[in-house]
Order: sequence, then C-alpha cells, then structure tokens
Amino acid sequence: MRFMLATGNAHKLQEFRSILAPCLVVPMLAGVELPPEGVESFAENAAGKAVALAELVVGDPAQVALLEGAAPAGRDWRDELLFLADDSGLEVEALRWAPGVTSARYAGVDGPGADAANVTRLLRELAGCAGSAARRARFHCSVVVVTPRMAHYRATGYWWGAIAEAPRGEGGFGYDPVFVPEGSDLTVAEWPQADKDQASHRALAGRALLERLRREGLLDGDREA
Repeated sequence: MRFMLATGNAHKLQEFRSILAPCLVVPMLAGVELPPEGVESFAENAAGKAVALAELVVGDPAQVALLEGAAPAGRDWRDELLFLADDSGLEVEALRWAPGVTSARYAGVDGPGADAANVTRLLRELAGCAGSAARRARFHCSVVVVTPRMAHYRATGYWWGAIAEAPRGEGGFGYDPVFVPEGSDLTVAEWPQADKDQASHRALAGRALLERLRREGLLDGDREA
C-alpha cells in the first residue's frame, strides 16, 4: 500500500515514512496547490488537503494512466493508493488551548523566521506561568485518509507535556525546542529523531490510522468503502 502525502514539508514526509513503515509514503505531485488552512479544526484542515489531492490525481487522465501502468498485474490501482494529509499544532492549557490551528502563524510571520518568532511569542504569553503544571501543553495531530473512491478515514493523536522556560536543543522544528514531553527532562529538540518518530503526536495518530485501516481491510486491498 502507498500513501501519497499532501504536504510540501520535507520534515513531515520523513516522519510519516518512519511512522507508517512498511507502507510506502510518496510525496505529492510537483506543482500541487493545497487549499489554505482554516481556523475551524485540525481534522477539517487535514480533510480539505487530502480531498484536494485526491480530486486532482483522480481527475487527471495522465496521472490515472501512470498509476494504472504501475499497479501490479491483476490489481486495481485504486486499491493500492491512499491520499493522506495531516494538520497539527500546539495547544497550551493556560492559553485556552492556543495557538491551536494557528500554530504555524502564531506570530504572524512567514518564511524561515516563523518558527523562532512563534516560540518567542509563546514564551512571552507564558511569562507569568511558573512550573510544569501551569505550563501544561499538548501537541495535537489529526490525520485523514481519502481513497480514490472518496471514502474518508480519520484518526487523532495527542502528545502531552509542558512548555520549557527557554528553548533548548538543535533538532526538530516548530515548537520542538520548548516542548518537554511527560516523563522527560529534555525538549523534543534534544531527542534523537528516531525516538521522536516513535512517541510523537504524528506517531500516535499514524498508528491509530493504520489500526483503523486494518479493521476496514484497506491495507491489504481487501475491500473499498
């Protein structure tokens, strides 16, 4: 089974390749423009991206011809490919679960400096909160799979922890330098990538999704909803 991932984020692609192994995760087609993320929910944002990618591929005769040619003999390509998208972000209890769906745009900055600006604003907002209990937070990930026949499957993962008082570590991206998972003294940016891939919100959501797809018989191509 192959998943075509609706993202241009190379970090996210690598994470999902590790999380969903031995299934294959392939990048979306070059030049695809995904719909902008809204502010309603992570799940709706993920669904919008997955549906857009599925509609683009299924509606393109050239792409369908390529997929038909690549399918194993006697197999329908529609039983071999799923369109996958996620939306994820940080939720902080003391901030009424902000920044939430606006996590990537929390400081209103785009481009290479966005991560640092978002972390700076977050720490400023939490300046009056002392101790891990007052800085309780979670990473939230919603994943959605859309089949070529437009059936939808969803799963969610939460990774609980607290916000550090200052950034630490050189790994990861986004809020990783200030997120300390429960049971750890290190920020995610100080974790080995392999450990993060096993414990993260994306890992939890990805494993829940695989279990759902197994129950539905989709991973083996047994049937289609």
